[in-house]
Amino acid sequence: MARLVQSGLQPTFESLTTESSQAASSSGHCWVSFGGNVGDVKATFDAALALLSLHCQIQLQQRSGLYCSTPMGTQAGSPFLNSICGLTTQLTPRQLLCALQSVETQLGRVREICWGPRTLDLDLLSYGTAVVDESNLVVPHPALTYRRFVLDPLVEVDAEWRHPQYAQTTQQMLERLQVRPLAVRLLGMPPEQIEALATLVIPKFPEVQFVSAEDCTNSALPIRLSGCRQDNDQFEIDLRRSPGDRLEKLLAAFTAIFDTPLRVSDW
Repeated sequence: MARLVQSGLQPTFESLTTESSQAASSSGHCWVSFGGNVGDVKATFDAALALLSLHCQIQLQQRSGLYCSTPMGTQAGSPFLNSICGLTTQLTPRQLLCALQSVETQLGRVREICWGPRTLDLDLLSYGTAVVDESNLVVPHPALTYRRFVLDPLVEVDAEWRHPQYAQTTQQMLERLQVRPLAVRLLGMPPEQIEALATLVIPKFPEVQFVSAEDCTNSALPIRLSGCRQDNDQFEIDLRRSPGDRLEKLLAAFTAIFDTPLRVSDW
């Protein structure tokens, strides 16, 4: 907290806390992921926690240790530091997202390159059992199901937390990614396009095994790059909103799936 005071940072949540008529009527438990790879990341995480703790409608709870992970994408820079924090709040999901983005901005986050280097990345992973799909707000976070740098620290703090859409626990989602070879079904694409992508992906990730889109075996991991979802209850990795072309989306996703983040310290 001393570092926060010395730096002159001040919480800027007034516009949120005055919207009492819009706030949720009861607290919801949320998971928030922390990430960064620019500057003193641990100090930035500490400052972010201090700012969030000053918000009268946010109560910080459990948090995981610190993990080092491989960056996703060709422009992401050096390895990232990651962690998970649980909190309860009386804010709505949209208000909480605004509060998180306010903290990012105060601590030097500049949004120039998607998946580029960053001082701080605060992702709202979940909000109770709520399912939200709005402009710039999707909860649970669509990448939660396949990013090891999210799932590993989340398993540390709550291996039995259950995804509100897919009814799988954190531990089950992690174990599904650890099957080798990893069978993958690409959804919404014709066979010739799948084959073309496979020839580019497998040299980089030889443990991936592409199966036909019609193969509905439970062991195959469904990944959607295009088309419309047919069943909202089906467990699938949705990459349609990820940046880049189809190959870039797949390579980034497989980096997050196959990289085992290294726990480097307690928080």
